[in-house]
Amino acid sequence: MTCTIEKVLTDAKALVERLKDHDNAAESLIEQTTTLNRRVESMKEVGTGFPDRNHEDVVELNQLANHKPHAILLQENTQIRELHQENKEHDT
Repeated sequence: MTCTIEKVLTDAKALVERLKDHDNAAESLIEQTTTLNRRVESMKEVGTGFPDRNHEDVVELNQLANHKPHAILLQENTQIRELHQENKEHDT
């Protein structure tokens, strides 16, 4: 088994490429984790939006929501998300 300079350089290049791939994968995981963290924080904000409401109030709101057409609910949901985004931008 002979070890030549060419073989060492070839192996080193292959290792560098693998390191680059691993680095890219790590960066992607960091971005995904950051995105998921933001989503969780948003969910926490929404979840704590009604801390003083009684269970009956939530049930009543759900019943009212069931009577609205799906298209209207989607439109309202979009408007709420836009308002949340504006609030976040305003706070920063």
